[in-house]
Amino acid sequence: MGEQEAAGAFDLGGLRTPKGLLLSAELALAVGLLGLLAPPGAPTLAPVLLQALAGAAALGGRLLRHPPRLPHGACLDFLRAASGTLVFLVTALAAIAASRDALAATTFTFGLVLAALFAFDAFVTFRSDLAPAAGGDPDTESA
Repeated sequence: MGEQEAAGAFDLGGLRTPKGLLLSAELALAVGLLGLLAPPGAPTLAPVLLQALAGAAALGGRLLRHPPRLPHGACLDFLRAASGTLVFLVTALAAIAASRDALAATTFTFGLVLAALFAFDAFVTFRSDLAPAAGGDPDTESA
């Protein structure tokens, strides 16, 4: 009759949604960038680590069967994406300014890709969650 819910706290079906895929890609690339920044002990390691932890928390919250209802959740998600854009753009520029070796060039490339991915996430979050909540349709122009 009724399908029994599987044991465990996580619903991995959330990874198949566009937001789940975007958060997974952000987290995977942020962990890759952490691997690039860890050997030289760059000063930009702490903000990247904090942003990776924020991405892991956002992905974990999306995968929970009963996610917590945070006040202003869409706004927090937008701020996470916007701050990620800024953090990874600064990290990319700092990496290429500090050195011109292959590791710095790879870090620069990863940082720019992550900044673009987070900027896309911020744009999608704003268009899908924040603009309709403000009462306006983002696809129509007001005369």
